[in-house]
Amino acid sequence: MALVHVELLVGRRVRDANGKVIGRIEEIRARRHGPDYLVEEYHVGPAAWLEKLGISTARMIGFRGRDPKRIPWQQLDLSDPEKPRLRE
Repeated sequence: MALVHVELLVGRRVRDANGKVIGRIEEIRARRHGPDYLVEEYHVGPAAWLEKLGISTARMIGFRGRDPKRIPWQQLDLSDPEKPRLRE
């Protein structure tokens, strides 16, 4: 298994199998597993960016945004960390 530094992934554009950009990685969710952390999912797109900024504040004033795209770790191909892609 290759190691990928998460700080290099945040902000990268994610493309689907056809090469279309679906959004940028805004957040990476991980869970502690012994001494390590294992990535569970990636949050992608503008809604993930708003979530990071505190979308709950926006909802308080009546803005109803979308939920961020949540991509399970196994669906993201990181063989080239500079160009993450969704697996088919």
